Amino acid sequence: MIKQFYILLNFLYFTIIFALDIGIEQTLVLHDPEILPLNDSTSGSNFLKYLDSNFELTFADYNNDEISLFYNDEESIRFDNIILFPSSKKTINNKKNLNQHNLLKFINLKGNVLVIGGSESTSLPEPFRIWLNELGIYPAPKNYKYIDHFNTKLSEKNNLIKNNIVDSLKVESYDGSAALITNNELIFPIISSSKTGYTNKVGTPIDQESTWTFGTQGYLAVAFQALNNARVAWIGSIDLLNQVEIYEWVFQKKNTLRLQFAQHVNNEDPSKINPTLYRIKDQAIYTIGISEFKNGQWVPFEIGDGSDLTPQLSFKMLDPYQKLNLEKLGKVSSKEKGDLDTFAYFVNFTVPDHHGMFTFELDYKRHGYSWILDKKIVTVRHLANDEFKRSWDITNSWLYIASTLLVIIAWFLFVVNYIYVGKVNYKKKDQ
Repeated sequence: MIKQFYILLNFLYFTIIFALDIGIEQTLVLHDPEILPLNDSTSGSNFLKYLDSNFELTFADYNNDEISLFYNDEESIRFDNIILFPSSKKTINNKKNLNQHNLLKFINLKGNVLVIGGSESTSLPEPFRIWLNELGIYPAPKNYKYIDHFNTKLSEKNNLIKNNIVDSLKVESYDGSAALITNNELIFPIISSSKTGYTNKVGTPIDQESTWTFGTQGYLAVAFQALNNARVAWIGSIDLLNQVEIYEWVFQKKNTLRLQFAQHVNNEDPSKINPTLYRIKDQAIYTIGISEFKNGQWVPFEIGDGSDLTPQLSFKMLDPYQKLNLEKLGKVSSKEKGDLDTFAYFVNFTVPDHHGMFTFELDYKRHGYSWILDKKIVTVRHLANDEFKRSWDITNSWLYIASTLLVIIAWFLFVVNYIYVGKVNYKKKDQ
């Protein structure tokens, strides 16, 4: 009995500990102790203070062989976020666990990564550079530095690119490098090089071989968002850690959206949600609810009038037959008797006059916000034999119906006239 009671107490203890840990994100901070000795979160950096107040941190150097990104099943990640600080070395000892293949797998399992570039004397270890290259981001190698002799400070006019992440620049001085990017549609720049800026090898005159970027082809901060909404950001200098919006975005604290519901109904039978069968020229009503994560809770995601963030519905077979902007409906609750935590949008449209398999597709892709994809397949049929309009319901047939009636009436009048009106009374005529 005592043994069973002891087991029960242990079970309750671990249950409580597990419950307390729910919601605490695990973050791995990899660094080079020779450059940044981040042995704890009391180093004085506002960035580290932010991390310490929001995450459970694990500090490790690149050569720590005990660090693994996955659990033993290799299908779940140990950390929600990874932060990569610059290093003075190109190689690392823990190549088995920290390599480009595992980082790609980490993203596929919805992990987030913040990559911080260094100055001319530091860079990223080679496995992480290769991983960024596979994403489409090409940071400058070691001993390269971003230089601008005409604009010594960053400015919103020369460097800030219109995006949904950073509204204003809080950083003026910049000591770092730049990167090139490909035309990957999942990549979008945040801060650009100015027209007069360039990235060149330190101590080498500008030429074709020693210049990495020139003009606006270089970028100082770049974001990447995978189709599963895993986020990656590369910043070219530790100075950009003062841009709080960048790492809040990476850690899913900013511009994180959730589709709370998506449903469609036939206007003739609104009580039946998400019917699988429609008839041509039916009136369909499509409704969605979107929430945004702010300050630790889900709130309605309301879009301003005329904004390019307005969601669209595609009613498509192979290609969209109709592409419609959704209209605002108002704040609603995603749960029964819950708070107003989502904003509803709707559109009312006519099903096209074409039968086949159609898809209600919501493909919401706006740079800086979470991707939202929802598909619902329905069948569109022709009218049944008893559902076609009768002749008098078709306005074009009224001429033919009137002609028929006129022929009948004329024939009737002709018969009456022939029998009664037009017949001669011969008896009366003989008298």
